[in-house]
Amino acid sequence: MTEHALLQSDWPALRSVYFSATLCSLGFFMINFMIPIIVYSIMGGTPTQVALVFSMLTLGSAVFSPIAGRFARRGRRRASIFIGASVRALTYAGIAFSIIIGSVDLLIINSLLWGLGAAFYVVGMDAEISERVLPDNRSEAFGRRQAANGRGSILGGFVGFTIIMMGDNQIASVVLVLLVFAASNILGGTIVIADRRPQEPVLAPAPESSFLGAVEMGIVTLIMAAALDTFISALLAPFVELYILSVFTSDSVQVGLVYLPAGLISAVLGGTMGRIADHSNKVAIVSIAVFMGAVSTLGLVFFPQLMGAPYDLWAVAALFAFSNATSTMAFTVMSSVFGTAYQGRASKGFGLYEGAMGFSRFSAPIVGGFLWENVSPATPFVLVGLSGFLLIPLYATGMRKYEHLAAERAALAVSTQDI
Repeated sequence: MTEHALLQSDWPALRSVYFSATLCSLGFFMINFMIPIIVYSIMGGTPTQVALVFSMLTLGSAVFSPIAGRFARRGRRRASIFIGASVRALTYAGIAFSIIIGSVDLLIINSLLWGLGAAFYVVGMDAEISERVLPDNRSEAFGRRQAANGRGSILGGFVGFTIIMMGDNQIASVVLVLLVFAASNILGGTIVIADRRPQEPVLAPAPESSFLGAVEMGIVTLIMAAALDTFISALLAPFVELYILSVFTSDSVQVGLVYLPAGLISAVLGGTMGRIADHSNKVAIVSIAVFMGAVSTLGLVFFPQLMGAPYDLWAVAALFAFSNATSTMAFTVMSSVFGTAYQGRASKGFGLYEGAMGFSRFSAPIVGGFLWENVSPATPFVLVGLSGFLLIPLYATGMRKYEHLAAERAALAVSTQDI
């Protein structure tokens, strides 16, 4: 790990990046919330096809993230963000066309291309954020990005619901929403590429990472934990809304409101939570996040049996809010750790990381769809809730090993300078 050459974090350089994150996350409402409902309820798709839509989103990210990492090196990080935003804009239009002609297969193909755009956008953005701030500010920097995403998701949900509810033709309204989100991605990419900034200074080129070096820093253990965590969580990704609609309420607006408290917390407090994470026990933060994720998942299964409507749905909303807060802090911690471990070559590091996570996100929804269709809709949720508790010791071990060896390496660097 190299000494960071910045004298202070370059927050002004990140303003356009955060604004872009808000604009380009408007469509998360459609991708994460509406697409499963559209494919399943409007287009007549099967649970397996719903799972394939999500799997293709993440397969594209898994395949192209390492490529994006090599592309988005120093001097091309903003170009990577622009390319990613432009590709996602095209795929929003492609998804709209898929819905017009009623082709689930074409929608699945567009999902793969959306993942390609996500790879270049996310890797470029994570690298730009990581390299523009000091290590002590990295969790806060990624927290601000989460806040920007949260604001975009809330605004996108408001815009999307308004257009759909005011329109007379449901398909036409959905298509209009998708085209609005395509335009917002083009604008978001243009804002970043137009904001030309001088490159941050570096003291010396960072040495190329090796597998052994990654093991020494505890990164491999953390990647294993994160990949397993991602797989477990992604089992449910396409089905949470469908499960709530089938068990709790048939009103899609109420389902959207369940996510509102969590979105508001992320949008308003993302930067603050990251700042807290910068100066808190990282092992505790990640462990609490995993615990809350498991509890909130099990709550989906057991709350309807423990309390009646609408209190069961309110309880789910509260759990989602707490889980979102802790997971946001855990995300900022993991991003900070990874950015520090790959300091000076963040694009390559985040490319490898996103690639590993992408393959977990690709395979898990298919397994979840199989369990939904062949066992019961509740089975993936019970499996995920119980499995989540097993991740806590794995995360804790990896984080402690990383912190211990990072401290040793820093002490060695100081003693070498004194000599």
